[in-house]
Amino acid sequence: MVPPPLSAQLKSYVSSTSDPFREGNVYRPDPIPVSHSVTAINRGNDWNASARALVNGEQLLVTDLYSTGLNTLAALRRLLEGRRPGDRDFSREREFRSEFQRASQNLLATVASHRLSLEKAPEIGWFSELYSDTPDFLLPFPQVQGLNSSWQWFVKGIEIPVLDRRLFPYYGTYFPTRFEHLELFDAWLQDYEGPRQLACDVGTGCGVLALQLAQAKFARVLATDSNPNAVESVQREIARQPASCPVEVQEADLFGAECEPLELIVFNPPWIRGAAHSPIDQAIYYDDTLFERFFDMARQRIAAEGRLVLLFSNLQQTADTSAPHPIQQELEGGGHFALVDCKRRQAKSASAKTKRRKRDPANEFVELWELAAR
Repeated sequence: MVPPPLSAQLKSYVSSTSDPFREGNVYRPDPIPVSHSVTAINRGNDWNASARALVNGEQLLVTDLYSTGLNTLAALRRLLEGRRPGDRDFSREREFRSEFQRASQNLLATVASHRLSLEKAPEIGWFSELYSDTPDFLLPFPQVQGLNSSWQWFVKGIEIPVLDRRLFPYYGTYFPTRFEHLELFDAWLQDYEGPRQLACDVGTGCGVLALQLAQAKFARVLATDSNPNAVESVQREIARQPASCPVEVQEADLFGAECEPLELIVFNPPWIRGAAHSPIDQAIYYDDTLFERFFDMARQRIAAEGRLVLLFSNLQQTADTSAPHPIQQELEGGGHFALVDCKRRQAKSASAKTKRRKRDPANEFVELWELAAR
C-alpha cells in the first residue's frame, strides 16, 4: 500500500548553491510556472532539429505524446554521442552526462491537476505526493522520467537479498543496485562478538545497513543522513517493521545528536571523488573534506573498545590510478584509527533494474575495512 501524502512542509531543490537540508522538508524537482514561455513541439516536429535546439539553449514543450519526449531525448543523445566518437573513459563519460543533462533540461512537459498532460503517459503518484501545494506546473522531461522510475521503485519495492525482503525507497533516496559489499558486511556481522547495545549507521540512504544491524540484534541502531528524503524513506521503512524495531533515524551531517559512546560505527561512504549537485549525489560523490571530517568525528564518538567498519571500493582508483585511497590515507597518516582487518571481493555488474551507468567490474573490488581507535 502506498503511504498517504506528506503532511510535512515541502521544499524545492534548485541547484547546488541552495540549501536542501532544512529540517522537516523533503526536496523535489523545482516546478516551473505554467505561464513560462516556451516553444511547443509534437510528433510532427523533426526530432533531430529539436535536439539541436535543446543544445542551443531553446526550451521546448512536448504537447502530444509521452513518446515524443522520449524520442526527442533519444535524438539528443545520438547528437551528443556523435560529437564524441569512440569509447568514453570515466572522465569523458562524466563530461557527456553533464552536457546531456544541461541540454535535456530544456525539454519540458506539463503537469495539470497532478497528472502528466500527455497521451499514453504513465501515472506518477509523486505529483500529488510532492506537489500538494502546486497542482499545475511544468517540469523538465528528464525530471519526469526520474519521478516515474522512482515511483515504480517506491510502489513495487527493491529486493534486498541480505535482508530477505523488499525496501520501498522514497523519491530522491539512494538505494543499492549491487550487493557484494552488503554481503561482506553480513558475513562480518555473523562473526562479530562485540557488545550490541548501540550502533550507528552513518549516511544510511534507504536504511539497508541499519536494518542489517537490527537483524543482528543490536539493542539500538542510530541511522543518520543529511538527505531529508532519505530520512523520510527510513522513517517509512521503520513504520513497516515490527513495533520492536530498534532503528532511530535523524537528519544530520555525519553523526546525529546521540552523546553515548558508539560501540559500532558503520559507514558506506560515496565511492567516487567529485562534486555533488543534489542531495542524492552526496551518496555517490565525495569531496576533499569528507573523510577527514568523518574520521575526526568518529574518533570522538567511538567507544574505547569500539569498532569502525567502512564499506568502500577501489572504483575511483580504477578510473584514476593516481587518486589517493582515503581510508589508506587515514591509516598511514591520519592518526585516529588503526587497521584490524580488510576484506575484499570482486565487484559484479549492477542490477538490471538500474539505469545508472553500467561499469565494467573486471578490476573493481568492494572492500570492508574494520578499524579500531588508536
